[in-house]
Amino acid sequence: MAERGSYNASDMDVALAKSSKRGIALLADAGEELIKNTFVVVNDFDYISKEEVANKTKAGLGLLKEIAELADVDIDTELADEALTTFGKGYVIRTTSYLYQLEWNDSVAAVFYNDYWMDDNSFDEKRKEAFDNSNIFKLKLVGWEVAWADLQSTSYTKKSEEKLIRVATIRAIDAVIAKLQRKYEVFRTKTPLYSGDPLAAKIGLKEGLEKGDKFEVLEQVMDKNGRTRYKSKGIIKVDKSNIWDNRFMAAEEQNNLEDLPEYSLFKGGKKFYTGMLIRQIN
Repeated sequence: MAERGSYNASDMDVALAKSSKRGIALLADAGEELIKNTFVVVNDFDYISKEEVANKTKAGLGLLKEIAELADVDIDTELADEALTTFGKGYVIRTTSYLYQLEWNDSVAAVFYNDYWMDDNSFDEKRKEAFDNSNIFKLKLVGWEVAWADLQSTSYTKKSEEKLIRVATIRAIDAVIAKLQRKYEVFRTKTPLYSGDPLAAKIGLKEGLEKGDKFEVLEQVMDKNGRTRYKSKGIIKVDKSNIWDNRFMAAEEQNNLEDLPEYSLFKGGKKFYTGMLIRQIN
C-alpha cells in the first residue's frame, strides 16, 4: 500500500512517530484511497446444460406428435427435432454477483494504524494476532447484478465438457463485472490510455465496451497537501468500428483476431497522452 501510495518506508516511519489518535495523516493520500476502494464480489452460479434442455424439449415434441396423431392432426416435428440436435452441447450460465465495499472511516483507520500496523522491519506477533482476530472490518452491500453467458458451441465441437464449463463461467464473470461497473459509479475503474495517437486503451468487449460509450479523461495531480486528485481534461467516445474483442478464448474461436491490435480506439481530441486515465461516464 505504501509503495502504491507514492511514498517510501522512511516517510511512513516519520508519520508513525508523529501519529496522533487519528493515525497517520500522510496516509490520507493515494495509499489510503486504495484501502477504502477495496471491494469483494460474491458470485452465485446457475449452470444450465444445453443438452439437457434439448432432451427435455425433444421428449415434449415426441408427446406432442403422439397427441397430434390421436387427434388426426398432421404436425411435422422432424424439423424441430433436427434443430434441437444441432443446438449443440455446452452450457448457459446465469451469474448473480453481489458487490461489497470495505467500510473505511476515521475510527477504523485509527484502530488500524495504532493497534495493527506493522511492516517488514517492525513485525510484531501480537499485532498480527490482534489483526487476525479483529472484528472492526466490515463490508457493506453496494448492490448486485445478473448476467448470462451462452457458450456458442455446436454438436461438432471438440472441447471437453470441463473446458466448456470453464470458458462459459469466465465469460459470465466478465459480463457481470462489466454490468456492475456500469451501474455503480464507485466501482468504475480508471484505465490508463495506452496511446495518445491513435487514442487507444486496453479495454474491450470483456469490460462491456460498446458503441456510444463515453469516457472522461483524467489527469492525476497532487494538491498542496500531497494528496492525489484527478483533474478532468475532456471527454472521448468509443470508436464503434474499433472495439477490441478481448473476451476469454475469443482469439482461439476466431482465427482472424490474431493480427488485430490489442486495444480499442476512441475519438475526441488530440491533446491527450499516454498514461492519462479514462473513466466511463455513461
